[in-house]
Amino acid sequence: MKTILVPTDLSPMTDNALSVAVSLARLYQAEVLLLHSVMYPVPAPMYAEAPGMTPDYAVSTYREIEADARETLDRIAHNPTYAGVTIRPTLLTNGQGLVHNVTQQPADLIVMASEGASGLEEMLLGSNAEVIVRHAHCPVLVVKHPIAHFRPENIVCAVDVDDQLKHIHHFPFQMGEQGLHQFLYVRTPSDNRDPEGVRDWVNEFTYAKGITEFDFIVRPAKTVPEGIIRYANDVQADLIVVFTHGHTGLRHMLTGSIAEDVLNHADIPVLIMRA
Repeated sequence: MKTILVPTDLSPMTDNALSVAVSLARLYQAEVLLLHSVMYPVPAPMYAEAPGMTPDYAVSTYREIEADARETLDRIAHNPTYAGVTIRPTLLTNGQGLVHNVTQQPADLIVMASEGASGLEEMLLGSNAEVIVRHAHCPVLVVKHPIAHFRPENIVCAVDVDDQLKHIHHFPFQMGEQGLHQFLYVRTPSDNRDPEGVRDWVNEFTYAKGITEFDFIVRPAKTVPEGIIRYANDVQADLIVVFTHGHTGLRHMLTGSIAEDVLNHADIPVLIMRA
């Protein structure tokens, strides 16, 4: 792992993600790219016939916004707590938005902080983390709270029986001393699969990954995300690993995403791997 990307809106939550990214960077001698994308205000006339903002005034306003953002970005990056790790503060002023700019950056891992989304907001808009997960080209680690030393040991890996998962070769960081050893399958009321058949699939999955010792758990639940989160809470897990296909457009609207639901509602870090 060479590059860890941390997108930021410059809010205090940035340190939740950055502290985790720094922990990983120290372990793997990686560089942290701290990225902020400036969003410019769109001037609205007071009435229909009113003239728009003059170009000189607009330029002055935009420069002030950029200067303030750069100052805040530099202050976050040069926090003495992160000494010894290369953090590259990067300010993008192309006006294309955080999600677009994040997913266009080369990186081995994206680490971001999120408060999640719920209710009507989740249904209509979702969170920035959701959209980035949908379009990211690399694994995404979503962090909800500050973590002094990120060293996950009690990890829950949620799986289904999609053969595409067998082709995932590399996780972005070492999964604790024991590695992945706890595989969870959530069975909903409409799921008619034979649990033994699922166990056979998990045996094949772990064999393909070189995992020899593991626990396989089947848990009933009304929904898969609910089952994943509840089990993770029951065993006091410190990381949830889920997989996504990154569906977008109509398909995403119709089928939704288990990974996005988990990252929105889980209270512990969630690592989303692309299938």
